[in-house]
Amino acid sequence: MNSKHLLFASAAIFFLAACNKTVTEPVQSQFPEDGVMRFTTNLVDPTAVITRASITGSDVNQNGQQFQVKIDNPNSATYSYFNTVQYDGSEWKPVNRMLWQNDQQSITVTAAYKQDKTFTDGEFINGANLTVAADQSTEAKLKQQDLLTMPTKTISNPSQEQTLMQNGKLVINFYHALTKLDVTLDLANEFYKVDPKLNKASDITEFTISGTNAGYQFKAMETANENYGTVTVTASTPADILASQCAFTAATDADMHSHATYEAIVVPQTIAAGQLTVSFKIGTRSFSWTNTETITLEQGKHYTLPLTVGYDTTTLNAHAFSVRAWEDQPGDNLGTE
Repeated sequence: MNSKHLLFASAAIFFLAACNKTVTEPVQSQFPEDGVMRFTTNLVDPTAVITRASITGSDVNQNGQQFQVKIDNPNSATYSYFNTVQYDGSEWKPVNRMLWQNDQQSITVTAAYKQDKTFTDGEFINGANLTVAADQSTEAKLKQQDLLTMPTKTISNPSQEQTLMQNGKLVINFYHALTKLDVTLDLANEFYKVDPKLNKASDITEFTISGTNAGYQFKAMETANENYGTVTVTASTPADILASQCAFTAATDADMHSHATYEAIVVPQTIAAGQLTVSFKIGTRSFSWTNTETITLEQGKHYTLPLTVGYDTTTLNAHAFSVRAWEDQPGDNLGTE
């Protein structure tokens, strides 16, 4: 091979090597240049909102709302914090200024939010004893029961963190810590045929969900799974929850079935057969339904109990008891009858 061919061969080998070389883009640091700890929150809102039994991101991001956060720096008590972070109408600001030690030191982060509740450092460590209210008959009262949690997360290297740090802010990813329970009523055409005037949302009264225990202990720093702090039912006396009507469709001549939806926030728990009862009145007539099989209500799940109401009976309809993620993602079906 002459020198000219050798030169071309060498150039080709060099070109191929250059093409096969993987170019890795440097990770852009999200660490704030001034070292001040700032916050932003994230809560996945329902995508097909036909119910309202939960806090949404727009509820959290309201002037005066607050959450508690615990920062643990294993190498420095000075740079470890328990603080309240408040929303001032445009951004989240800690009540007391917080600083990063540097852009390399690892920390853990825990946070919790509940309307009208200010958690203490001791409650984060040892657990907070809470109760869902019996009166959830209005949207405002119902939302006060919602508990949002971000269990303990580790930021190993702040300069390289991309998930929990964005644009110089520490991201608090909240999830619903309790259980959402909807009951839908399909009122058979007998009601419309017998008394067309009995066809208003206000005609359904005293809608009560009985048989769930209302007390629970919340341990923000004890991780149930990657999304939730631990919730453990504590009360031994079943509660009667006055649920909130969030939707009503009146019957018509074309469709003689009225439809109503009621909502409640309850504690995750297992309910034995014969313990869960849904009762209500339509006009002066009383109706009720009681479970015939054990029901397990899981944390962070949204359950729907669809009932068909005849003029004299209340039954579970063919769709049975269904469950999905609280954020309205597809889930599994759980049959009860």
